[in-house]
Amino acid sequence: MVTPHPQGPGTLHRPVTADEHRQAMRHLATGVAVLTTRHDGLPHAMTLNTVLSVSTRPPTLLVSLGTQSRTHGILHSAACYTVNILASDQRHLAERFAAKRPMGMSQFDGVPWEPSPITGNPVLPDGLLAIDCRIGRRIPIADHTLFIGDVLGVTPARTGAAPLVFACGDYEPEGR
Repeated sequence: MVTPHPQGPGTLHRPVTADEHRQAMRHLATGVAVLTTRHDGLPHAMTLNTVLSVSTRPPTLLVSLGTQSRTHGILHSAACYTVNILASDQRHLAERFAAKRPMGMSQFDGVPWEPSPITGNPVLPDGLLAIDCRIGRRIPIADHTLFIGDVLGVTPARTGAAPLVFACGDYEPEGR
């Protein structure tokens, strides 16, 4: 038999701080992806690990971006996005697109990519796969926006490779 908390659910001695929450979430291992989109004819990208399959019927994918991120405004005005799932040997791409660089083509200098046949967004050909989505809903919550996308297509790029994983503030070693 479960005994309810004597002070009721949600009653704490003090609220959880942002830092405590961040430290707790570090222990949740996540895959790593590069989100791409286009704005004014230029490609844009950012590394993210907040990707969630919402539904398979219909196929729906959620990404979450902080409202202060450089890509937030671009994605907010976009019609679609592409999620490139990185392979374990692509840490350099995760770090590159997480770095504070000038937006636009300079982000892609020296990085091979092809336009998606569905959206025209950059697809990283050595990644595990790319998922093209049309943005169906934008939901503001706290200091983030949830972009819920209707999956338009999945492009497998490489088979047999392991995904890049991030946990405890670092990337998991390749092949682990």
